[in-house]
Amino acid sequence: MYFIVIRNQRDNDTPQVSELVRKAYTSNTSNIFWGTLLKETTFQIIVIFTALLFIFFQLPILNCLLSVPLIPLIIYVYIYASVTMKSAQIMYDKKPIAVWVAEAYEPYFQEKDPASCWYQIITDGDLNGMEEKPQGRKRIIGTVAVMQHSQHPEWAWLYRVVVDQRYRRKGVALELVKTAQEWCKNNKINRLELAMSEYNEGARQLFDKTGFETKQLYHKKHFSKAYMLQMYLLTAEVRPTFS
Repeated sequence: MYFIVIRNQRDNDTPQVSELVRKAYTSNTSNIFWGTLLKETTFQIIVIFTALLFIFFQLPILNCLLSVPLIPLIIYVYIYASVTMKSAQIMYDKKPIAVWVAEAYEPYFQEKDPASCWYQIITDGDLNGMEEKPQGRKRIIGTVAVMQHSQHPEWAWLYRVVVDQRYRRKGVALELVKTAQEWCKNNKINRLELAMSEYNEGARQLFDKTGFETKQLYHKKHFSKAYMLQMYLLTAEVRPTFS
């Protein structure tokens, strides 16, 4: 039997968590790229770029057309650089008040793909109470953080909800979010909010299960004013247990 332990993040976890967050954000590059490429604005930019080369630089029309793939390439590189910088910002610029990780106990000689294995998710307390501790190589495969809300002392932001692709659809993210919600209940936080983009629609089912509802739709500048990214502001009442 394989185990995944949900526990508080420790100082020496930072390198693994940072790499996990970076990979999670960059893995979404393709979705953002295709979404951006198929926008009408991108086609307009390609046409203008081709016309400028033909009219002002007097390049043959064939050369102008051959240069068109440069636009998607530039967009892809820009998106990759942007999401990489965003992952670093999420890790180091935002100051959390509580952070948890999901740590998998993997066999020293892993022969199976984790996606095909069954894992039992337990807490750090469950682990300490076990007579026979799990053995194997420990790897951080998920994380979540809570940050103080700027508008209200009894609200908080939920962010950095990340799970290694190989360990998804096993309930890890669900347990991480529930752990954060339980902590909020016991620490005088009565509302959690989070922001997600239109390219993270796959996570909506997770947040629906944990009581989040759409509070607001808004648009955020994406690269420039020419590209507007649709964002969702989700909120959940966590009903504190303190008196």
